[in-house]
Amino acid sequence: MLFTKAEGRDVMDLETAETVGTVASCTVAPSPARITALRLRRRGRGHRTLHWPDVRSFGPDAVAVEEAVLIREEKGVEPEADAHPAHDPLGKVVLTETGAARGTVVDLEFDEESGRVVELLTEEERIPGEELLGVGGYAVVVAGGR
Repeated sequence: MLFTKAEGRDVMDLETAETVGTVASCTVAPSPARITALRLRRRGRGHRTLHWPDVRSFGPDAVAVEEAVLIREEKGVEPEADAHPAHDPLGKVVLTETGAARGTVVDLEFDEESGRVVELLTEEERIPGEELLGVGGYAVVVAGGR
């Protein structure tokens, strides 16, 4: 699934059957390339974080979480944690480990069950998730010397 297709999807608390937020973006880690957390929007209250292991299911209409207490305040996420907002790849420049620019991440394809990143999409190419080396505050770094 393309992440842009998941943006705006409701997140439902299975315990109460209430909407507890909407998917705004994600954070990603390498080795293996995977979504580590979903960043959620709540009405006028900033972002919250739902760690990927706490996602019960990722359906066509909604994302399910066992209970809302698993959703955390984003401001409490430590900068070195995989779920920190700095690890959101969307809109960041892609650089190889040798410093060559490969465009800007416009989307990512992922597996809804495992959270595995299949590909990073730039304006011009699709980069396999296996090439992801890291996501920082400024750039996404991938393997290769192109």
